[in-house]
Amino acid sequence: MRGDKYTVVKGYKVFQGSDSSGEPMDEPSEQQLYGWLCSRGFTEELSGKIIERIDNDGSVTITLP
Repeated sequence: MRGDKYTVVKGYKVFQGSDSSGEPMDEPSEQQLYGWLCSRGFTEELSGKIIERIDNDGSVTITLP
């Protein structure tokens, strides 16, 4: 799990890896995504910033800590 990459696009569609094509592995709500990020090692503050960046930029690729 550590070091795994995920791409999250606006609308909170989560894709494994750095490619956001095909079927998403999950489509959580904002609150569920926040909890998912926190449970995988991101701080509460950073999880909020990641969600903010998704909303502003349209997508973000993250690497699990």
